[in-house]
This record gives sequence, C-alpha cells and structure tokens, in this order.
Amino acid sequence: MRFFTLFMAALVTLNTQAQCEPDFDFGDADWGASPDASMGEQFDTVYVDVPYADIFHVLVPTDASAIDPLFQLPLDSVLLTEVVLTDTVTQEQYTLEDIGLEIVCNNMGSSPNPCTLIAGAQYCASLEGMPTAGGVFQMSLNVEAWVTVFGIGLAQPYSFAGYILDVIGNSINQVEDIEANDWMVYPNPANDVLNVQKASTHARIEVYNVTGQSIQGATNQLNDLVSFDTGEWKDGLYFVVHHGERGRSTRRIVIQH
Repeated sequence: MRFFTLFMAALVTLNTQAQCEPDFDFGDADWGASPDASMGEQFDTVYVDVPYADIFHVLVPTDASAIDPLFQLPLDSVLLTEVVLTDTVTQEQYTLEDIGLEIVCNNMGSSPNPCTLIAGAQYCASLEGMPTAGGVFQMSLNVEAWVTVFGIGLAQPYSFAGYILDVIGNSINQVEDIEANDWMVYPNPANDVLNVQKASTHARIEVYNVTGQSIQGATNQLNDLVSFDTGEWKDGLYFVVHHGERGRSTRRIVIQH
C-alpha cells in the first residue's frame, strides 16, 4: 500500500511538471485564446490541497491590429507579464503565488523567455500547483504586444480578462467566515426563482455570472428576503455577493433548468 501511495504521488508530480502542448484547434481564426471568457469559458474549479493543472492556449496573430485596431502594424511578439487575482469579497489583489499556484509558459523554444510568444504561432501556458488558499477571484492575464516602429520596439498592453477562478477551500480572507451563518441562498441549484435571505434589511445583494457581469433582476432589495427571477438566466455557475454591515461575502450557486 505504501508503494502504491508513493507511486501515485510521483505520478502526480511528473504530470504537474510536464510542459503543456499547444494543440488547441482554433480552426481558421487568425488569433484567439482558450478558455475564452468572452464566450463564457472558464478555467476548471480549483480545490485547496488538491494538485491542480489547467491549460491556457493562445494563437498569436501576425498583425497587431487583431489585438488593438489602432495598431496597424506587423506584430513581433506577445509577452505574458503577470496574472492578477482580485478577490470578489474584499477587492484585494493577489498573485498566483499567494494562493499556491503558478503559470508555466511553453513557447516551444522560440525565445529565451518562455513567456515571450513570437507572432504567427500557437502557444500554451499551464496554470498549476498545489493550492493553499481559497476564494472567488476575478482573474486577468496581462500581456504586452510588441511592435517595431522606425526601428524602435513599442509595447501595447492588453489583458485577457473576464475570468473567474473559483478556489474551493479555506478562504484567503476572513470576511466570508464572519458572516458565514448570517445569510442564506436557496434553492441551490435554482430553476425559475433564486431567494436570498439577507443578514439585515439594509444589506445589498448582487449576482455575477462567470464572466464577471452583474445580473439584474431583484425588485425587492429593501426586504429581508430578496428574490431573483432566474427563468431567463443561462444554466451555469453564478456568484451571489452579500454587502452587509460587517463586510462582503460571496456564495456560489448553480442555475439548472
């Protein structure tokens, strides 16, 4: 049994360290990303103390105008500069390292910096690690698009935004724990109606989808019980944010018709 446990641990380690493969099918597109938050796609759910790995694929265009229409120039490269996490409860910003994760780029050896992606090809980056802290985070992958103008290199910032990284486990902040039992959401999963029992009459409720867009629908915010008509909402994961006297806290709910 001990041998089997050691073998499985070694296998997980090897899988985590293996480089990603840039093999996503972008079809006839000139450029793109996967997962694509604008299409409602997200990274896999993360669990604290469970090894994690998911792949970000990107097809880098040859013309900078594909990224920014104001730049009608050939694109030299794209550099991944940082990944920013914003806690949806406290609005504090964190790095991947703060929650036990990292991003490992694979540019197929086209540049000494593995996160420098030369134009006109597909690359990937692995979001991986052993998560140490939980929370619901808005995540953006920030890059610089490099062009050459009269022999001078210029960088145009761009952000792959709209991602929600859902890390289940002990929260990186304590706000969610403070009001853990003060308010409730039901039913979960919900079909046509979602009810939120607030901690107080003065509390305010917001709902966001996985792309970070605010969802409207509650008409009775002044009551202790707030109801949302979810009949027209798309199936999937949503985040209910409770703004109370002791701060903000977030709950995950699923809409399932």
